[in-house]
Amino acid sequence: MSGLDPVPRPPVEPSGAGRAVPEPKRPKWLVPVIAGGTAVVVLAAGGIGGYLYWNHNRLTEASGECATSYGKAVKARKKLTEYLESDALKAAISVKGSEVRDAETVAVLASTVKTAEQAKTDIPGCPSGNLKGIRAAAARLDRAAAAYAKTMDEVRGKADAVNASKLDKTVADATKILNDSKGRVEDDKVRAALEHAIRSRDGKAISDAVKAVNDSIKAKSDADAKAAAEKEAQAAGNTAQAPDNGSPYTGDTTGGHTGYTGGGYTQSQGGGYTYTPQQPAGNGGGYTPAPQPAPQPTPQPPQGNNGGGSGGDDGYEDMCFVYPTDGSPSYQVPCS
Repeated sequence: MSGLDPVPRPPVEPSGAGRAVPEPKRPKWLVPVIAGGTAVVVLAAGGIGGYLYWNHNRLTEASGECATSYGKAVKARKKLTEYLESDALKAAISVKGSEVRDAETVAVLASTVKTAEQAKTDIPGCPSGNLKGIRAAAARLDRAAAAYAKTMDEVRGKADAVNASKLDKTVADATKILNDSKGRVEDDKVRAALEHAIRSRDGKAISDAVKAVNDSIKAKSDADAKAAAEKEAQAAGNTAQAPDNGSPYTGDTTGGHTGYTGGGYTQSQGGGYTYTPQQPAGNGGGYTPAPQPAPQPTPQPPQGNNGGGSGGDDGYEDMCFVYPTDGSPSYQVPCS
């Protein structure tokens, strides 16, 4: 060995023993960069979730609006259907052109109703999962609801026009009846009621009042006809009871006569002739013959004489029997 001692080296401490090994130092700019990267990741994750939530809300809201639009369209179509089947519309459709003042209103109503019946189409439902499709369907449903409502208003308006034209004609006809019935009714109160109904333009009241006026006109007409018939019958009776002024016809003028039977002159047992008046063969009718002249006395045959001659004077006066034509007893008179 040399005289120079070697340089002593420090002792090597065993690894991990004694104290902790300090971390290596990093540059100061490196810390903000790491923190910023973490924030970007967090923000990215939050943005995706927020967008999905926001989009879900939009779909939900659009679906609700579409459902509302669907309900409106269904309701509007139902109202139109009910009105097309209503008694009010059927009554308006049944009105004839001759019953209204303007016959064109009847034709227009019929055409409008036909178009409205063809407009009742199926209503589509709302789609799901597609915001654009949902909103498009909602818009179509809104237009359908508006179209149904418009059609409903058009049909109702045309029906109202028919009813108004019918009322106009009713008022005009009733006014004519009111004017023509003056002095022809049994009770003038019915005319006052008709005039009031015309002023109020109440169709039902006008109809009732017109019927009352017509009934009153008929009642007065019947009463007048009956009075005229009674007067005529009385006049005919007076004519039948008037004297005949020497006319050979008496009694029933409608019975006629069928001639006379029997009667004439017949010889009596005591001499002379008896006149028996003819009797009518009819039933109380016919005529009475003019009085016949009384028969002349007929000489009795001689009762004989003392001398047996044919007409000598036997002291007795010749007597004859006379038979009156009025049925009274016969009597004797001198044949001279």
